[in-house]
Amino acid sequence: MTSLTFHGGVGEIGGNKILLEDGGKRIWLDFGMSFKQSGLYFDEFLQPKKYNGVVDFLEMGLLPPLPDMAGFYRQDYLSHADMPTSPDAAYDGVFLSHAHADHANYIHFLRSDIPIHASEVTKRILASTEDTSSSGFKEFLNFKETFTLRPKKTGEGMMKPKSEETKVARDFRALAPGERVVIGDLTVEAMAVNHSIPGALGFLVHTPQGVIAYTGDLRFHGYGGDLTRGFVARAATAKPLALICEGTRLDETESFTEQDVQERVAKVVNQTKNLVIANYPWKDIERLRSFYEVARASGRKLALSLKQAYLMKQLEGTDAAAPTLGDGNIVIYIDRKNWGLINKPHYPQNIVEQEYSAWARDFLSYPNRVTCDDIHRHQSDFIVRIDFFDLVDLINIRPDEGSCYIRSVTEPFDDEGEIELVRVENWLKHFGLYPYEQIHASGHASGPEIKRLIEEINPKLVFPVHTEHPELFVAPPGTMVEIPQVGKSYRL
Repeated sequence: MTSLTFHGGVGEIGGNKILLEDGGKRIWLDFGMSFKQSGLYFDEFLQPKKYNGVVDFLEMGLLPPLPDMAGFYRQDYLSHADMPTSPDAAYDGVFLSHAHADHANYIHFLRSDIPIHASEVTKRILASTEDTSSSGFKEFLNFKETFTLRPKKTGEGMMKPKSEETKVARDFRALAPGERVVIGDLTVEAMAVNHSIPGALGFLVHTPQGVIAYTGDLRFHGYGGDLTRGFVARAATAKPLALICEGTRLDETESFTEQDVQERVAKVVNQTKNLVIANYPWKDIERLRSFYEVARASGRKLALSLKQAYLMKQLEGTDAAAPTLGDGNIVIYIDRKNWGLINKPHYPQNIVEQEYSAWARDFLSYPNRVTCDDIHRHQSDFIVRIDFFDLVDLINIRPDEGSCYIRSVTEPFDDEGEIELVRVENWLKHFGLYPYEQIHASGHASGPEIKRLIEEINPKLVFPVHTEHPELFVAPPGTMVEIPQVGKSYRL
């Protein structure tokens, strides 16, 4: 008997953690962070304690309290918390739809011997996130055993090993679109879809009872909109027993497209005589491409942050369709750190390099690097990405009159987001960049598009996930909608 248990993504946007069981085999569809649940108890400065391992997350409902946690969660965390451990994994794999935090972040807490299946692009994005993140709980590809000691080289006493000494590569398995993975009587078929991050997948899980389709997150517009249409067509031919369907924008009818973004950005840029400052998601390669195309057409150069440059380097040779770092229309913005030595030529190079993390140092010698001084002197030559945490760079860049700010991220969805936006607007007012341009397109299908998707796939049963409005799901004749409950198992 095949069953589904929803441990996240229920009545909220994100946090998907869906357990599929059949014939003694157990796999997960995503294992993401719930921003809603996390926001009830934690914020940037109030964080779970690492010494508690999984305890804080279990206590506050962020991780599911499974009956066989010893075979699922990290053994180092469990052991340090005096919880039972096990030599064997109790689950057969996790299938990640994409690399957004609300679908992937909590694989950090899993045993290193549980296979993680995702696209090659998702794997590289997670690697880039792991390498560049300054916050904890981001061990996606490399598991670093904690709470261990090793003998000192002198043979007298013990010491904590360096994190690199305890690093173990997770069992991460790259999936190509169309590839199938067989686990017992289950066959998981990966299909590419389009989303606001490259490498996104939907899944068709072939079970003895029938096919279960999982959309992950998807949209029909963008440079890869045909991928989503291909997934829908393939799912329809599979005649699924059940469809696990996202509904982020189920209550919205409009669909502003990526092409609309590019056209509106182009109009604003063409009307701006000095610097164009933009904020867009650093992992959204399609949005980056939109700004890149506008920069190229307008005779400007797109200035990438160090983190973006590192991601672009990681994605070279993949199907992410990202511009290359050697492109003549791309420059790398080296922001100032610590002592601010990047534009102080009288300091030795080795001292300057010490200001930057190891992953960033190679870019300091790239021929297409620029600093705040370069951008200040040649403002009409650039579109530069400045996100919330880099707003202080405006003090050094000092945008001239006739500059503009384009905000190309989603509108705030909670009180903290509203407060953050007010702070952004204060900065923009101070530097004469207010009012700004809000130009954004969602990574999710609209309500009418989801309705057509369900009608075309025509499943017998629909489980709404990743939505605050599951009651708005309307099924065509012959299809039943089952609104899932957290922790409840559904036999199919």
